[in-house]
Parts: sequence; structure tokens; C-alpha cells
Amino acid sequence: MSLPRTAIIGGRGKLGAAFAGLFEKAGCEVLIADHETELTPRQACAQADITIFSVPISVTPAVINEVAPAARPGSLLADLTSIKLPAMEALARSAPDGVEILGLHPLFGPQVVSHMAEQVIAVCPLKTGPRAEWLSNFLVQNGAHLKKTTPQEHDEMMAVIQGITHFSAIASGLALKKLGVDLEKTLAFASPIYELRLAMIGRILGQSPQLYAEIQIENPSTAVAVKAYKQAIDELSQTVDSSDEQAFQTIFREAADYLGSFKERASQMTDHVIDSMAAFDGTSETEK
Repeated sequence: MSLPRTAIIGGRGKLGAAFAGLFEKAGCEVLIADHETELTPRQACAQADITIFSVPISVTPAVINEVAPAARPGSLLADLTSIKLPAMEALARSAPDGVEILGLHPLFGPQVVSHMAEQVIAVCPLKTGPRAEWLSNFLVQNGAHLKKTTPQEHDEMMAVIQGITHFSAIASGLALKKLGVDLEKTLAFASPIYELRLAMIGRILGQSPQLYAEIQIENPSTAVAVKAYKQAIDELSQTVDSSDEQAFQTIFREAADYLGSFKERASQMTDHVIDSMAAFDGTSETEK
């Protein structure tokens, strides 16, 4: 099969542009359709062998509904959306007969696309064929680890992996603001765990507020996960408020038992990260 002509709908965004660069590096002709581009999304889709949607979560179904009917038989429609059910339903509803459909979710940011060794991409196959097979193989050849799933399972997993993680980080940043603490002063006292935790909070809060709002709000499963997280905070807070050390230890042990043998792996992993932090001087490669 010759290299596919690939259209990126939303190709001027960070993730869309990163994937456009990946395809161009492989020698593919890439069509970019975005706001104020020469090609409209429908025109790009009509000319492409593979069309990839990389637009904000909240507008993805509407964009798919508008653009997907232009796809030609034998082509592939794919998306990079963080929430899969609405996107996949729109693709199934709007794609013409004979068009392949593949849902994708790269579980990493745009800066990793060019070197995604062993990074996970969730894959939701709906209608597969030679184009979907080519794209899957292409991603694997570029280092990705493909995790096959369903849209429902994907969104439930993302409620935990993204929903709780992001919610707790944003809430922690807000709590520090409410306390009015001097961050630089805290870093002068910092343990490795605090510094690592603060780094992850800063990494998340350095991203797009729109993206993180949509991840929280557009996935119905996230509300369930966040509710469980808030209940856990309330239970733990009650033990502290009542100075009940035994109750605190009971909750601690319950959580520890749930993690099981992962605790040992976590210790090894974070030991490695902490050792790496000791060698980090805060200077980017471009500054050296």
C-alpha cells in the first residue's frame, strides 16, 4: 500500500500539529484543515485516505457530524479525543458506507509524539480494514503501545486515570493558594515527595484550562469517580478532626492493602525518579 494522504482536522492545534509532523516525517502528504486554512475540513476529508479529528472535546461530535459524510469509500476516519463515547457515536452515525472507523486516544502530550517509545495509545476499533491496519502498524513502528478497548471501558478508565488525578492536582494547587504560602519558601524545606508532587501539580496547571475543564465535565464517568474521591477525603478528614489515630490507621491500612504488591513497584519507580531529580538543575536544553 502506498503512503496514505492524511488530513488532520484541527492540524494547527498542538496535538494535531505534532501528529501532522509525524506523518510528514514518514513521507506522507498531509492536508491541514483548521480555522482560516485554505482547505475546509470537508474538502480535506474528501481528498484524504485517512482523516484524523484533533479538535476540542466539546465540539468533536459536531465537527464529525459535519465533516465525516464527505469521506470517500475505502478511507479511514479516526479521532484523537480524550473521551471516546460521544466521538465514536458520531463517527458511527455520520460515516458513509465503506469507510473505516478507528478511535484513538494518545495518553501523552504533544511534546512526546515525536519520541513516543512505549507510550500508550488507547484504540477503539469500530470498522477496520487496510487503512486502520496501516495506521495501527505505523503507530507501533513509531514506538507506541496500543491498548485495545471499547469506548465505554475507555471513558470509565479515564475517569480514574485523568479525572481523579487532575481533580486532586488542581484542588491541591487551589489549597496552597488559599493558605497563602510562599512556594519558594516551601521548596527550601521540601522533601523529595513534596517536590515531586508539586512538580506534577505544576505540570498539570501549566496546560490548557479548556482541555482540563472538558476532561472533567464532558465525561459522565468522571463525576462518579470524583464523588468517590470526595467521600474518601471526608472520611479521612473526620479521623483528623476527631484526633482518632486508630481510625486514621485503619483507613491507611485499607488503602495500602488495596494497592497490594504495587507498593513495592511504586517505591522502586519513585526511588528512580527521586534520584533523577537530584541531578536536575532546572535548565532546559535550549538554555545550555
